Amino acid sequence: MFDLIIKNGVIVDGTGKRKPVPGSIAVKGGEIVEVGKISNHRASQVVDAAGHIVSPGFIDIQNHSDAFWSIFDYPSQESMLTQGITTISLGHCGASLAPLPSLEAFKSIQKWRSLEGQNFNWLYFDEFLKELSKRKLGVNVLSLVGHSTIRRGLLGDETRKVSQQEIKIMDRLLASSYKNGAFGISFGLVYAHEFNAAKEELESLSKISKEAGKLVSVHLRSEGGHILEALDEALHLAEKTGASLKISHFKVKGESNWDLQAEAIEKIERAYAKGVKISFDVYPYTSSWSVLYTFLPKWAYEGGRAALGKRLQEPYLRNRMISSLDEQGLDFSKVIVATASSRPHLVGRTLVDIASDQGVKVNEAILNLLASSDSEVIVFEENISESNLETLLKHPLSMVATDGAGFTTEVSKMNNLVHPRCFGAMPRFLSMVHNKKLMSIQEAVHKITGRPAEVLRLNKRGLLAPGYAADLVILSEKEIKDLATLSSPEIISHGIKMVVLGGKIAAENGAVTNPRLGKVLKE
Repeated sequence: MFDLIIKNGVIVDGTGKRKPVPGSIAVKGGEIVEVGKISNHRASQVVDAAGHIVSPGFIDIQNHSDAFWSIFDYPSQESMLTQGITTISLGHCGASLAPLPSLEAFKSIQKWRSLEGQNFNWLYFDEFLKELSKRKLGVNVLSLVGHSTIRRGLLGDETRKVSQQEIKIMDRLLASSYKNGAFGISFGLVYAHEFNAAKEELESLSKISKEAGKLVSVHLRSEGGHILEALDEALHLAEKTGASLKISHFKVKGESNWDLQAEAIEKIERAYAKGVKISFDVYPYTSSWSVLYTFLPKWAYEGGRAALGKRLQEPYLRNRMISSLDEQGLDFSKVIVATASSRPHLVGRTLVDIASDQGVKVNEAILNLLASSDSEVIVFEENISESNLETLLKHPLSMVATDGAGFTTEVSKMNNLVHPRCFGAMPRFLSMVHNKKLMSIQEAVHKITGRPAEVLRLNKRGLLAPGYAADLVILSEKEIKDLATLSSPEIISHGIKMVVLGGKIAAENGAVTNPRLGKVLKE
């Protein structure tokens, strides 16, 4: 007798190659044991999926529930689970919660979330995973190692070039983390404490990753006017070291830069044709969720928050920053404050409105805001072309990710706003696919199941096949729709009928029914 049978569904198996076929799925002991026609229909629980698609559980290959600390604040990860996500990959954009060479390492995530008053009892990667395993997790969790985390753990607030001895220490920390279950390393090259990382440092860590068969995930140094140079750097790194490269949240920001995307894609395709192992993830929104200080020229925040604070007090340097912002030609009427730690009354307002209140030009208001909030400001910005986005979603090397974090619907009580992708990324993508005919449903499902499992080297996940983990989603292709918005991000999507995790029902019709089925995954 089986534990669970899902019958009469339309099976989309996650391979991206096989067309949807009617059939059933039998589950026992947390694994799929039969797919297709099932002769014995005896089970402890039978679910009729008539008229609905049954797919593997979605894998969010770019997630920040660690950087926003929500994996601890909201371990049920309601906003992830209710959109069909059963596995999240943490440790991106250079920041992870382990290993911690020193307490300074935690500063790598302070641009997203203040950790004042938080407790932790781990240093090494295996200790972090052990602590995470004690939590009642709503989804499966895995993590990469953040480059900035180990770099800041060694250097503190210094932003100098590391020595050969320090590179060896970083290599050992990374290799140890790989033995203890990490799935790769991430670089956040746009941020202050990785900006001065030399190619020798990046190459050494990437070679360690290549030898261990692990992923290298890169947040490019520029996603705007200098994206081609930034992309060249990442591609050269992968080509020279042989490491498997994933570009995080790939996009071209700013209308004046949108025409650069075609050339950027050509560069990626040429590298792929030469044998470079490359993929990229995309979130299905035209608005970004960015740290405000990254709008400034790199020299302005070199050295970190304290150095930027001092420069903001120097009239000459302030004028240089203002001139640089002028040259970017950004439309600040479309930039909305999402987080301002010490100025919560500004959340939800545009930079233009804030400047009007202050009686100054918007560029000066930006500097005032950074100075008065110790640079802890995150914003929404409408800066991505819809046409470009659709091109990226359809590209054969792309995957779809939230680039968000898991929250509960109680997020509406917070002083800050979160991006709607935290609640609706996967339903939004599938809705776009259905309504705009972007691709077949099997290709779409592959981008959020089989493909990320392959890139991460996840064992026995991402496909509907015997022996694979029974992480499943039942969805209505016609009904699926995201409802979260920038102003009301906490609204659960429609169309995800059921989520099964480890062979047990975890969520049904937008409500979490069992918030403790998730596991910590190790490679």
